[in-house]
Amino acid sequence: MRFLHQAGLLFSRGDAHDPRLGDVAQEVGFKEFEKERWDIAILGFPDDRGITLNRGRPGAAAAPNVIRNWLYRLVPPKSGLRIADLGDLEMSSSLENDHVTATTAIAAALGRAHRVVVLGGGHDWGYSPIAALMQGGRTGFVNLDAHLDVRASDTQHSGTSFWRALETGIRGEDAFWYGVQRPSNAQLHLDYAIGKGGTVAFAEDDAPDFSSLQACDAIDLSLDMDVFAMSEAPGVSAPHPTGLYSREVLPVLRNLFKEPTVRTFGIYEASPQNDQHDITTRLAARCLWEALAE
Repeated sequence: MRFLHQAGLLFSRGDAHDPRLGDVAQEVGFKEFEKERWDIAILGFPDDRGITLNRGRPGAAAAPNVIRNWLYRLVPPKSGLRIADLGDLEMSSSLENDHVTATTAIAAALGRAHRVVVLGGGHDWGYSPIAALMQGGRTGFVNLDAHLDVRASDTQHSGTSFWRALETGIRGEDAFWYGVQRPSNAQLHLDYAIGKGGTVAFAEDDAPDFSSLQACDAIDLSLDMDVFAMSEAPGVSAPHPTGLYSREVLPVLRNLFKEPTVRTFGIYEASPQNDQHDITTRLAARCLWEALAE
């Protein structure tokens, strides 16, 4: 298991009166990380093989470091934050093996950090934080996404994460989707999610009531950037002309991050090569800032 750091991402103005997150975050390896306690651990998974397998537009492999670039230019939301950036997983030739490695790494990070941030990559990486959390007890998820991602498949790809979650131990009543696009999801998949007992809120709906998740020991919060209308997030694998807007999503994230049981937060499917002026990765960084504020 090898994680790598790209030089030059920790932005600083060199002004003690105007610190940025690049002044706060520390790039560390796992040996150093495990010696201390942290508020936030960040792990990147720069890979879009799962998107290609699901017939989507590649490009998300470049997203983790572009998101970091914009994140570390923002001011810290509060003083005293301890942020460990563990870098990006060096990929092997086997996507399935890399998914297993990701689960191991996230589980290790959860042992020393209050919250673990996962930067994708395709949404197939969204199963790994759920699998890591399930090792510790009852787990739920909230998926902000235009797609349900409940395709039954022996091949792990970007459309399978929440099918895998529901088939490997997540209770239906602990499964929530918000921002789902009616024209982009087969009735079969909608019937499956609802039949399992999940809660599905469409893009035109208000956010659902998440209060039943209080029964869970841990919650994974998953943000697929294609949940946003393409006017706000053009650089995604599967853009939509309609969708949610930041004025709707940011309050939902803010409220969910107040819950200490939200232990993992993943951002997926931003695609820098398909973006315009880094609009999408800037928005991803803005969403991630909320995870640091609570």
